Amino acid sequence: MVSALPPNKHQEKSLRTRALLLDAAIDSLAEVGYASASIADITARAGVTRGAQLHHFHTRQELFAQTIEHLTQRQREALQRKTRTPGATPGQILVELVTAPFSGKLGKASVELYVGIANEKELRRNMLRVQHELTVELLDACGARIEVPRARLESAFWLTINLVRGATLDEMVGRDRLRRKQVLADWARIADDLLT
Repeated sequence: MVSALPPNKHQEKSLRTRALLLDAAIDSLAEVGYASASIADITARAGVTRGAQLHHFHTRQELFAQTIEHLTQRQREALQRKTRTPGATPGQILVELVTAPFSGKLGKASVELYVGIANEKELRRNMLRVQHELTVELLDACGARIEVPRARLESAFWLTINLVRGATLDEMVGRDRLRRKQVLADWARIADDLLT
């Protein structure tokens, strides 16, 4: 069967379908977890047919291999959308920048992938590589907005990332979201002392 769409329109539709599937995989990871994120669930969330899904991803592993890259790109975009908060302290800036890519739906999907693929050597290696690249970009973004010696910034930065990831995990197991906000606010004040 010959497509009625010109090649560029067909390619655009194909790219949209692929993005829908990858976004649905992120949603599924965040909402039901890696173990329960089935091809059927992801296809339904994306609103595409099984045939369309098979056109792009033949296996669950292939889908998640591409989801790793897509998730990291979405995290990068979340960081880029973060604008300066007028009057924010260095600790508040640090917490705001780190929470952009590593909390909420993106943070939950990231934690699920880290845990779910821990024993899948190739996927794990790829996840570590792209997340390392993202973390380097995030540290550079923090350095551009917080004027302190790099060694002091790095110490506060790594503590903040680990706190945010832990808070995301805490939220995933059902802890109080307001408590999480309070912990991050408390940490921003402590980080101010580390950064001044």
